[in-house]
Parts: sequence; structure tokens; C-alpha cells
Amino acid sequence: MSAERLAALWLAALIGCGSSATPETEPAPAPASGSSATPRIRDRVDAHVHLVEGASDELLAALDRQGIAAAIVIASPHLDPRSGVALDDSGVLPGWRAANERLLSETAGQRERLIPFIAVEPSEVEIAELEAWFERGACGVKLYAGHQRLHARALDDAANQPLFDWLESHHVPLLLHVNTVRFRDELARLLRAHPELELVCAHLCGSRSDLDRLAGLLDEFPRLRVDTSHGAGEHGVEGFTAIERERERLRAMIEAEPERFVFGSDLVTLHSPLGPDVSAQEWDLQLAANLGLIEREQFEFWRRAEAGGLEVAPYQGLALDDPARGLVLAGNARRWLAACAR
Repeated sequence: MSAERLAALWLAALIGCGSSATPETEPAPAPASGSSATPRIRDRVDAHVHLVEGASDELLAALDRQGIAAAIVIASPHLDPRSGVALDDSGVLPGWRAANERLLSETAGQRERLIPFIAVEPSEVEIAELEAWFERGACGVKLYAGHQRLHARALDDAANQPLFDWLESHHVPLLLHVNTVRFRDELARLLRAHPELELVCAHLCGSRSDLDRLAGLLDEFPRLRVDTSHGAGEHGVEGFTAIERERERLRAMIEAEPERFVFGSDLVTLHSPLGPDVSAQEWDLQLAANLGLIEREQFEFWRRAEAGGLEVAPYQGLALDDPARGLVLAGNARRWLAACAR
């Protein structure tokens, strides 16, 4: 693969799947933390990491640097240069079977810290192959079918029902990406039809910039949980900026029902074409920012500069207190993942 193609994939992952926007400045190294000491590993579980390019060792090192005990790692063929696939207009996730095989192979000796979630195309997966992957150590399923570019059919389409029936009856942890601006009604119908799904809806259920929509979903579906993840580049900037404007409201929502929220980072473990040091700096910036949102009064991430482009700058965090903080950072994820031991 050419350096130009690799650089393009890196940039696309930083910006976010399917976006056509680009940062106006070249990524710069993350600012120094002021201490070279490695944080003590704490009971933190990152519920949303895309493990690509075989970067399991580098990911473990990043988790160590940030003091994170474990991460859910997701098969992500459309983000992985090794897959050799590209999204088209069909709305179907390409290359997911091969990606699942790679994920299970690459995490086989590290399951205490790297917890594998396979990815499937809902209408195409066979129950027998699901069962085989879970026998080999898969813990959960990630569905991209609520993404506007991976939306081959409605979430509640009849062709998807065998999968959701199996997930519900086996209490399988399910991480679901849903653009609730476009597909909220489909999600609602799915949850009414399958009220016992062990579902976490990614990115505050696609409602980081609309807490009214998030509040409505949480009120209507008492078992629904959401992750707090913000991706790299423009998507993270938009999310963190929107949340900062309604910081007190989101903090109050979490403190009122802390069991509904799960920490995640949406990290994509792409190797930067600029070298491993830049990769580590970018990963650390994203992990630390998503932790900082939960834990701190202030954290740093990319932000729009007055002169245009992006710069690393402070945001206000939620600074949750215990017990809510502990539940969001790990307790809720560990309860959700308990079905893996059954």
C-alpha cells in the first residue's frame, strides 16, 4: 500500500467514517502531560475501541499509559487498511467475516484486557457462525447498521430479526451505532420488539448535540444504556463542543441515572504515516480526552481556532464524583460484560 493511501486512511479515520470534511491544520503532537510517570492502572474499561492494523501490543501500551485496565476491541474492516475493502452505495458492511477471524486471532492471548466484539451484517450472518465465533471467545457484537453509510435496510427489518432474537435470548452484549437524527424511529421499534437486548448505544446514542433527544430515548426505554465516546478529528470536536455548552445538564442526567452511561473512546488504532511517536501522541490525546470528559474539570483536545483550523485547547469536563464516576468508568461495563462468563 502506498504512503499516500495510508495517509488518506489515517486522515479518514481521524475525521470519522463517511465524513467528507477535513481538518484545516496538520495534526500536531499532543501537549506534554508534565510527568513521564505511567499512571497507575485503575478499574477503567474502555467500551469502544476499533482494533485495526494488528496493533494489539501498541494498544496495550496506550492503555497502560492512560491507566486503563481493559478495552472492548471491535472488528472494523472498513477502517482497516489490511481489509482491502471500501464502502460503496449498497449500505452493506464489507469484509466483516475476515475481520472477525483476525480479531479473534489477534486477541487470543490477551482476553483479560482486550475483549473482542465481532461485527456482522445483520441480514447476512448465520446463527451457526455466530455460535462458532462465541465458542472461540467472542464476547459481544458491534453493529454499524445504524450508520447512514452502512444502512442497507431498516434496523427492525424482518431480515434482521433472527440475529436480534438470538442476541436477546442469549443476553449477548450489543454495541450499536445509530444515527438517531435519521433512524430514531427504527431504533424505537427495534427496542419495543426486543426489550431485553443487552444494548449500549454508541456516542450518547447519536445525540451528543441534542440532549433532548437523548433524554427522550432514556425515558422511553428504561434498559437502554449509552456510551460516552468521542472520536478523533472533526467528530470529536463537534461532540465535545456541544457537550461543553450543556455540561451541567449532562452531568445532572448522569448523576440521576449513572447506571445508564458507559465510558468509551472510539479510538481507531491506525498507525500514523508520520511515525509511531505521532500515533502514540494522537491515541493518548483521544484516550485522555474521553477520560477527562468523565473525570476532570478540564481536559484538552482538538478545538476550532479563532484564526481557522484546529488546535489543541482546553474543554470543560464533567468531573463526576463517585459513585457515578466509578460506575461510568468501569462498573457498568463490567456488569454488561458479565454475560461473557456464562
